[in-house]
Amino acid sequence: MSVDHPADREGRSTSWPSKSDRADTQNRPEKPSRRDALRRPLTERDGVPLREEVRDLGNLDGARPISWRGATKEWRRYIEESRDTDAVFQNEATGEYAAGSDPHRFAPEYSNKQYAKLKDLERGLRRDYGKRLHTAMLSLTASWCPDGSPLPPVDHLHDLDASWESVRRELSRQLDGRRWEYLAILEPHESGYLHIHIAVFVDGVVTTGDLAPVVEAHVRNSPHAGSEAHDVSDDSTISINRVGLDRRGQHAAAEGIEYEDGIGNLGTYLAEYLGTHSGDPLDAPDHQQMANAVLWSTGKQRWRPSQGAQQYMAAETSQDDGEESPWQIVGIVSGTEYHECEDVSGGVDRFETSTLDPPDG
Repeated sequence: MSVDHPADREGRSTSWPSKSDRADTQNRPEKPSRRDALRRPLTERDGVPLREEVRDLGNLDGARPISWRGATKEWRRYIEESRDTDAVFQNEATGEYAAGSDPHRFAPEYSNKQYAKLKDLERGLRRDYGKRLHTAMLSLTASWCPDGSPLPPVDHLHDLDASWESVRRELSRQLDGRRWEYLAILEPHESGYLHIHIAVFVDGVVTTGDLAPVVEAHVRNSPHAGSEAHDVSDDSTISINRVGLDRRGQHAAAEGIEYEDGIGNLGTYLAEYLGTHSGDPLDAPDHQQMANAVLWSTGKQRWRPSQGAQQYMAAETSQDDGEESPWQIVGIVSGTEYHECEDVSGGVDRFETSTLDPPDG
């Protein structure tokens, strides 16, 4: 993987332009470079759970992680090895066995499942909110080199997300008395570091003034989240649109013309903000692979829905009869080898970072 030259950002065909890379640029000095960031360890903090694959086996000073570059290579190895792996299932009712793919979350098949859930979310919101449905997109970021040197990516993600409970409480306060849901999404900057988009779905009109205190809660509670990168008067920080197109918008959409006064396909718009790559994950731009390595190493999920949004998205995958599937995973076939699964929950071996040095004082 070449990581020395930034990949071009994929274009977006939507009426809400994503300008969050502008915020990343504001936070980024001329130097250091992305190459410098890749040399950093995943984390320099103790007590951080990570996958066993990213443990630095050559470091005798406790349990320490490898570099971001090394973790990205391990993620790529994981993707390569997964191509030759199938899950083995057994029907508990009949005893029948079957082998099939159990796609990991970076696989194209998994992206298709995500898109199906987003379309379920859109259908549910349109059904319940009707023409009153408005959606706001909030973009929250944080500097990745606040002191002139790049932060370890896991530490950056932890600090970025430190404001979450305050942000969620402020959303509840500002939208009290209204019906609303949210979907928080992690997306990579071209630097490989992550930022947060929060799609807020409101039954009725919502304004920038309603949501400005939410952004301010992030700035107050997330280290390195500068106010200069969160100007609420700029639609790169808060962007509000009505979902659905009027007659002019419907005509424009039919002619393939971009229309600025509404969102015709909410599911497609949200899918673009997932920052995922629809093809082979190893063909994705470098910054996406770097971000995927961080998510994989930590087990962090790319999106975080509200309870109501989760219920809307469950429609596609729920069974019609409401019963649990009789099929359970019992093993893994890798090449010509079969490995029985003692832990059918799909657990991942992890270690917790630590040093041998005693604490100061």
